[in-house]
Amino acid sequence: MKTAFRATTAVFATAGLIALAGCAGSDGGGDADGSDVRELNLPAVEAPWLSGYQAMVEKYEEETGVTVNLTAFPFDGLLTQEANAAQSGSNAFDLFLINEQWVGQFYDNGWVQPITDIDSEFAWDEGLIEFDGVGRWNADARATSEDGEIYSLPVNGNIHEFMYRSDLYDQLGLEVPTTWDEVVANGESAVAAGAAENGYVARGRTPSYDFSAILYSYDGTWFADESAGDYTPTIDTPEFREALEMFKQLADIGPAAPQTIAQAEAISLMQSGTTLQSTLVTASAGPLEDASASLIAGQVGYATLPGGTPVSGVWTMGVPVGLPEDRSAAALDFLEWLTSQETMQEWADAGGATTRTDVEAERPELQVLIDSANDIRGGLRYPFTPAMLDVTDPALGLYLAGELDLEATVEEIQSGLENAVEEAGFAQ
Repeated sequence: MKTAFRATTAVFATAGLIALAGCAGSDGGGDADGSDVRELNLPAVEAPWLSGYQAMVEKYEEETGVTVNLTAFPFDGLLTQEANAAQSGSNAFDLFLINEQWVGQFYDNGWVQPITDIDSEFAWDEGLIEFDGVGRWNADARATSEDGEIYSLPVNGNIHEFMYRSDLYDQLGLEVPTTWDEVVANGESAVAAGAAENGYVARGRTPSYDFSAILYSYDGTWFADESAGDYTPTIDTPEFREALEMFKQLADIGPAAPQTIAQAEAISLMQSGTTLQSTLVTASAGPLEDASASLIAGQVGYATLPGGTPVSGVWTMGVPVGLPEDRSAAALDFLEWLTSQETMQEWADAGGATTRTDVEAERPELQVLIDSANDIRGGLRYPFTPAMLDVTDPALGLYLAGELDLEATVEEIQSGLENAVEEAGFAQ
């Protein structure tokens, strides 16, 4: 059975999905175990891992006889479609695909249901990586937590990894760094030797995610105690300043105008062969190893993150609130199948980024992910993340560009986050 896949405009996709929702199940119809549901409507995101996801969906169809209508949206369009479906109660989707930065919004707004409401005996599979509680929610603290209630399961893994030119490291006799100071020293050595134009590339246009890993490695935090619901900003601290200074050192051995560099530009700079090293997410290995697009394919080394605090950037899936019982059960069946050891092994073999520790990883970047599982720190997954990034990204970018000094940056972020937290209703 062939997957009913289509990448459409937002308007057409919404109308089509709502129409299909009526075919997938009816209120009160079918068995509560989902066995009578023969059609699922699932969203996807237009991303490099889409083809692997399609392949897994087609395998599910072959194994179960269930038709899966998979519709892909651009990144921002996916959030809009799912938010509209949740707020209107259209039941357009049988699962929500949730980027890590959205989970706080989806959980806090009650857009996905606790998995134990669907299956009271459900328990987290011990082989499935927790990603610092990305799939769980503590409603009292309004924060993700490893002991919170389960709302979603991670389906596509991404964390910070250290990626470097292994050929240049060998040529220059450099050791793989375990600290940020060593990263800077190696970058300076390569530039001084004329082996690389850039000793490092920092993503200064979208810097908050990368900076978080450095911040945590200096025992700094964004907020006082998220696990207890204390969102008092902790920017005006020695730890935050020390992390900022290191972030600037890293940017200073890289290309000019770091505030113009986001993920695509950082990957391109590595692909061009002009850059010694960078901190990139697991999925970046694909384009770096693509011989048709990269001058350094086969010459990239992968290592755990210097500082030991990789930040996750995963995709999860949860079951929308308001679905009939049979559709909820059928959606959970698919989600458990997708995150099982057997499927995740095939997902990894097909080029996907696994979310399990019990798969055999022939690709080195996947082994780094697995080796880092116990050290992963959560990404920016607050209900007010968009408002936070409106403060932190511009200020950090200006700091890396030399347009704000250290104290002005601290003041800008501290005051801006205080306002953002207050406006979001999270102030103490």
